[in-house]
Amino acid sequence: MVQRKGLDAGILLLALLARLAVLYLALSGFFLVGEGEVQANLAENILSGRGFMLSQSMMSNPDPRRDAALEFFRETGGFYGALIPEKPTTFLVPGYAIFEALIFMLTAPGNLNAVVTVQLLLGVLTVFAGMRLASRFLTGRWYAAAGLLLALDPFQMYYEAIPATQALFSLLFVSGLLLSMRFLESPGLLRGALAGLMWAITFMVRPAALPMALWLVAVCMFSGRFSPGKLASAGLLIAVFFGSLVPWMARNERTMGRWQLLPLQGGVQMWEYNGRIFTDHFVDEQEGARLLYQPVRNVWLGRLNKPELAEFPDFQGQGEFYRDSVLNQSQREFLLANPLVFLHLSACRFVEFFKPFPLNDFSLAHTVLGILSFFWVGVFFAAGSIRLLKFGSEGVFLAGVIAGYILMHLLTASGTPHRVALDPPLFIASLVGLRYCVARARKA
Repeated sequence: MVQRKGLDAGILLLALLARLAVLYLALSGFFLVGEGEVQANLAENILSGRGFMLSQSMMSNPDPRRDAALEFFRETGGFYGALIPEKPTTFLVPGYAIFEALIFMLTAPGNLNAVVTVQLLLGVLTVFAGMRLASRFLTGRWYAAAGLLLALDPFQMYYEAIPATQALFSLLFVSGLLLSMRFLESPGLLRGALAGLMWAITFMVRPAALPMALWLVAVCMFSGRFSPGKLASAGLLIAVFFGSLVPWMARNERTMGRWQLLPLQGGVQMWEYNGRIFTDHFVDEQEGARLLYQPVRNVWLGRLNKPELAEFPDFQGQGEFYRDSVLNQSQREFLLANPLVFLHLSACRFVEFFKPFPLNDFSLAHTVLGILSFFWVGVFFAAGSIRLLKFGSEGVFLAGVIAGYILMHLLTASGTPHRVALDPPLFIASLVGLRYCVARARKA
């Protein structure tokens, strides 16, 4: 036990030192802000009492660092094509903006350096939660390997160093998994309530948490013996989860006239990852996107059914609900008319999800770090996920989370930003698979 505590302390110290080094780079301007200005503007409006809305200045005074895709969206009269400035929005969930607003309240409005500092420090907690999760499936040197991977994951540290939702979501996501494991280990009202609350908070940062709460209840109810206590605990979990989201839905009904749970970015994402590839807006896309999706465009562009549905609609002042519904309907019709195109795009999204290094032009160091930290995961995670099924309800839950999270993103939107929160479970599953392969090789 003493040796284990020493190992844990060493790994956490390593995680802290690595993040202090990254913090130095971040404060020196090494990392781009990216789309963090959007969340920062939303946070400033929350802090000033204007509510969850985007300022008109985001449309009229674009940041020179903003990419061409966002410039196109400005021309539609709505940021991202659907987020209308100076009006209450439900295009995004507000969890991350509230997180930033709290930091701005303690420091200064728009202080993104403070946000990055907090995120990197919270990253140590992400490592700690990941280690507690790993300890349920790995021991000895395999547990130590998991700790090192969690502490030095370059993808995780990158997103902790920029003002984006991924860092906070990763901490909440792994914490949700850990609380879910404890609930499955011994279902109870308090543990059910805590798990439901954690998944609700996680949902308010990124909605990908919604299926995880439902999957947790399913695993609980269909594993082991049925009991009234288990039913009560699972029922309370669901009640706390959805009950915690009622204030968000009530706000949407009060300010926008509709009880709305999910954010209204689904239609825009569907267009970005499907129809846009076959329009002129793709021509100036980044090198990595062209490398991956240009062959799809070349193969299918002249053979599309209903190609007009791939174009971004010509909106003239309509609101978010209308824009989202039109985009969703047009993209559904486009994909139903071209099912093989959807399969081809999903295969590309699989590559984009699991790529171990950026496809854009980066230094050799980025490629080497990616290969060392993640390339092998794609080899062993599937076998490891199958082996997880032998760990009882906890293993079944984690394997289902991995499979469901991957499938959800292959069908909708993919890429490293979408995957990074899943890195800790993927590390664990891959090490479980690698351990099994090593044991079999020794017996051979």
